[in-house]
Amino acid sequence: MDIFSLSSLSAFVICELLAGFVYLKNPKNKINISFAVVTFLIGIWPLFPYATWVSRSREEALLFTRLVYIAVILMPPAFLFFVYNLTDIYSIKKERNRLPLFYLISAAFLFNSFNPNFIKNVQPFGLSFAVVPGIMYHLFSLFFAIAIVLGYIKIFIRYKEVTGFKKKQLFYILIAFVTAGIAVFIHFLSAYGVEVMYPHELLVILFAALVLYSIVRYRAMDVNIAFKKRMAYSLSVGLLTGLFIVFVLAVTNLFSTFIKIHSFQISIVAAFLIALLFNPFRNRIYALIDKVFYKKSYDYYATIQQVSSTLTSMFNLQEIFQFTGKIIYEVMGLKSIYLLSAKTGGGYEVVYHTSKKIKRGKNETQHPDTKESIRIGNRSGIVRFCRKSGDIIIKDELPAIEATLERDMIGKIKDDLELFHAEAVVPVIVDSRLSVLIVLGEKLSCDIFTGEDINLLNTISDQTAIAIKNARLYKDKVHSEWLASIGMMSATFAHEIRNPLTSLKTFAQLMPEKYNDAEFRNTFSKIVEGEIEKIDGLIGDLLDFSTEKRSSRVNNFNLVSLVDETVDYVREKLEREEKKIAIRKTYNEDEIYMSGDATKLKQTFINILTNGCQAMHGEGVLTVKIKPNGKYIDVAVADTGEGIDTDDILKVFDPFVTSKDMGLGLGLAISKRIVEDHKGRINVKSKLSKGSTFTVSLPVQN
Repeated sequence: MDIFSLSSLSAFVICELLAGFVYLKNPKNKINISFAVVTFLIGIWPLFPYATWVSRSREEALLFTRLVYIAVILMPPAFLFFVYNLTDIYSIKKERNRLPLFYLISAAFLFNSFNPNFIKNVQPFGLSFAVVPGIMYHLFSLFFAIAIVLGYIKIFIRYKEVTGFKKKQLFYILIAFVTAGIAVFIHFLSAYGVEVMYPHELLVILFAALVLYSIVRYRAMDVNIAFKKRMAYSLSVGLLTGLFIVFVLAVTNLFSTFIKIHSFQISIVAAFLIALLFNPFRNRIYALIDKVFYKKSYDYYATIQQVSSTLTSMFNLQEIFQFTGKIIYEVMGLKSIYLLSAKTGGGYEVVYHTSKKIKRGKNETQHPDTKESIRIGNRSGIVRFCRKSGDIIIKDELPAIEATLERDMIGKIKDDLELFHAEAVVPVIVDSRLSVLIVLGEKLSCDIFTGEDINLLNTISDQTAIAIKNARLYKDKVHSEWLASIGMMSATFAHEIRNPLTSLKTFAQLMPEKYNDAEFRNTFSKIVEGEIEKIDGLIGDLLDFSTEKRSSRVNNFNLVSLVDETVDYVREKLEREEKKIAIRKTYNEDEIYMSGDATKLKQTFINILTNGCQAMHGEGVLTVKIKPNGKYIDVAVADTGEGIDTDDILKVFDPFVTSKDMGLGLGLAISKRIVEDHKGRINVKSKLSKGSTFTVSLPVQN
């Protein structure tokens, strides 16, 4: 048996196995049935070289050839029937009515398949036999070419229309059938005297390999198989072994024929080469399999760890939505993603959206807020499905579950997916309620969502559900504490405002009696002014703390100059009050620019410096430092006061917490809010009897 016969027999076996496999995966689907038929026929055609090789006479070879050509004659209508179903053209009556013409023409050729006007005879040709064509053979060759090219055109037109993994499916199907078509073209050339010293049946094996790849990677013809890595490795080793056997047979035949070297000597050399090359080739094939079938764009376990650790510390719902959407979008390599959250009035509304569009050769990321007006109701298909099953929706898997759903459910789900140009929907269930829908667009690679992808999405969904629940509990806790603070505030405010009101009342009662007393009037005016300023300050602190609105007075300013002004202001105030407190500046920077509300930040530094002075009870040293800290600048204020107790240091920025005899305890709480509004942070370190250090870290421009 030569390499031509071996390749033809291998092509036959592989094609028939592929045809049976695709058919058995979905025996009721027209696409699977028609593909199985055309692949079965393609697999019979390569038997021609093998049949002529085993034939003992020209008459026997002619008989085998005519039998094989029965399959060849049936190929054009079978291929077109497959193409019409694959591209959905078969559902169009006008297009479907053209097929009977091809059936009739094939039937006419089939009726004359044993007529000498079709195949006159066979003649020796190279290592095999070639067809001696009759007049009808020429017509059949033309008919075959027209039908096959028409099928290619139909697939290509559909390929241009679809997107995503459907496009990838059609691409590999088209390339596969073009490969098979080239093999048939080479065969027809032999009938016209053109000899190709190449086992073109190997192209049929390549056809089967391309189809199998499109099935494994892109679920072509809705065939879904779990192609385990171990199975892939085993098949690759078997294929490599087969290729080495073919190589040995070919080399043995070549050297025996032309160089007259004994086959035993060749076998020894070939065995040595196989032993030398097998392992490197095997490792290369393993690497190729990993790259083609199992390539990863993300580290599964690292992603889960990142999601888990990050969401654990998040208590803001919008931040949770943004993080979840961003990490899925980046890890999966998506074209778009939407997060829809359940609303109080019913329905689901977009709370996060990002998409990537290709424009002028560049990627443009469209960030949230572009389509936040999109809203779907509780009766939408994806909402009803996710509430009922809690499962992830994969668009290309909908036909497989159609029988288990309500009659109109599939249509509504498809309509919802089309609204978002989506390929999948991930539900987030919180306390048995559908809280969030994560709607995923196509992958940029056009790959399908694998089992590993689905497992990752399920895990992220579970982690997001826990984070959302924790955020809601945290919000409830904050609200409860806020209500408690209001009660505390009322009592504190009443106490603080009573003292100046008592003074005002006393002087008001004495006014009629001592109005003519000039000294009394002077004292009265000073005290009234001071008490009113005190009340005004209390009300101002309360308003500053209670407001949620951020300042809109944003400008660029020199942080060093701002701190200098604050230090000078506090120093002058201390001198007026005759306090023995020295303020030292230990920084040399001249210009550090940042963007923000300079007035608010000045208020923050005044609060912190004043707080430090009050902690020293009129005597001590206050040190102010400015130093770079990466992308931040730290402004540290250290006092030499009595320090803060360890139990109290955690509450120092809480509202209405103070150890002083007067004031609402809002200064540091207000300062903390202002700093956080500027994307900064504030912290405190303290030691009893040695003092405290408050550090404000702010992002800067240079």
